[in-house]
Amino acid sequence: MKRIIVALIFVLASVMPSRAQKADSLRCGSESFRAVQLIAPAVLIGAGTAITFTDWGEMNVNLAVRNYVLENDFHGTWIDHVTCMLPSVAHLALGWMGVPARHSGKERIALFATASAMQLGAVRGLKHALDVQRPDGSNDHSFPSNHTAFAFMGAEMMRLEYGPWWGLGAYSVATATGLMRVYNNRHWAGDVLAGAGFGILSAQAAYWLLPLERKLFNWDAVCIPYAAPGNAGVSVSLVF
Repeated sequence: MKRIIVALIFVLASVMPSRAQKADSLRCGSESFRAVQLIAPAVLIGAGTAITFTDWGEMNVNLAVRNYVLENDFHGTWIDHVTCMLPSVAHLALGWMGVPARHSGKERIALFATASAMQLGAVRGLKHALDVQRPDGSNDHSFPSNHTAFAFMGAEMMRLEYGPWWGLGAYSVATATGLMRVYNNRHWAGDVLAGAGFGILSAQAAYWLLPLERKLFNWDAVCIPYAAPGNAGVSVSLVF
């Protein structure tokens, strides 16, 4: 478990910009591809993949973490179903609540829709292609963690949209979500690390694609949060 926490702290430190950076430079950087932006996602996805699909990683990390959880008799919680959505909801909502945002509400919805489509496509595709069994044995769709990917996607969008200090809070929530997925015995440690990487990468890619979307589409958007017992999310409708 200490290894997971150390890895996530390292990633948080690597993706947060300096406080001294000006808002204009942050805005330009958020929509421009830079190779350095691939470091954190690549490290996370690579580490998660290595842990999951090598004998050493499976025995020394995945099983060690799972045994720690079982030995401490942690009783599951449903809170991770809510915390995984909080960064994305905040990314959409804070600008409408008066917090200075770098993009309009319409563009934030487009960013969320683009990032979500890429994140869900990648994660769900891998889940069904790789057939990794969950630690609780419930199904074979464990790798990578979708809850964690969605949480880190929202956290990275918070960082890019509102700056490092809002991003720090969002990354804390995303990290807690990943840890709860492990504590709930729903995911291996490698699933969570890889999910975090896919989430960050999908958020960055959405910002890279935004200038192209501005040129191609004249959109309007409607965003409706919803919640029900055992199910919650954000419904987004884009009209081109």
